[in-house]
Amino acid sequence: MHLFYSTNISENTITLDNEESKHLAKVLRLEMGDNVLVIDGKGSRYFCSIHLAHQKASQLTIIEKEVVNEFYGIEIAAAPTKNLNRWEWFLEKTTEIGIDAIHPIVSFHSERKVLKKDRQERILVSAMKQSYKTKLPQLSELEKFKQFVKRDFDGKKFICHCYNDLPKKTLNESYKKGEKALLLIGPEGDFSKEEIGLAMQQGFEPIALGASRLRTETAAIVACHTIHVLNA
Repeated sequence: MHLFYSTNISENTITLDNEESKHLAKVLRLEMGDNVLVIDGKGSRYFCSIHLAHQKASQLTIIEKEVVNEFYGIEIAAAPTKNLNRWEWFLEKTTEIGIDAIHPIVSFHSERKVLKKDRQERILVSAMKQSYKTKLPQLSELEKFKQFVKRDFDGKKFICHCYNDLPKKTLNESYKKGEKALLLIGPEGDFSKEEIGLAMQQGFEPIALGASRLRTETAAIVACHTIHVLNA
């Protein structure tokens, strides 16, 4: 069954935006009376019948609502890569795996300091739909590392690094099943030692993700998947 995304939901009716409406009416050529699924990005799925198939504002009648309430307990703060395609790949794949929030950060060795949030959000929506998730990850504005690490977080906080002369454990050793986890992933040049020290002062535990030196986007996906495996 075809799947759509909308936040314009009333008691019995869902209105699709221009992009989703165009896909419904012009691309898929669905008609009044056809049944579709809609997700709201907040944990609910709706079984609907098409009331109006219009290219700019299709209207659907809600037949049944299912509350899924997907929760993963994973948030990742990462320094966006210089190659934007790699960053967008990270957004897509962690959404498909399952993640609660993504926080772009600017650290000492960051090579990219500007992002277009609307483009990132479109990627998240597409990945959510593709993987049949019901929850859209929270996406923060780009924030400086020194400010971000001072945020409150109700759970375990980890900072990943590759320095051999600084203390660290593996994620398997430090994480306990069922805990909420916030993971900091650095840029290609890693976090500076000063940044790691600052994060540790704010309660972050230093960890390694294995023996290999991973690219930023790979490290973030490995961290996300590892938490899922440990919670299985």
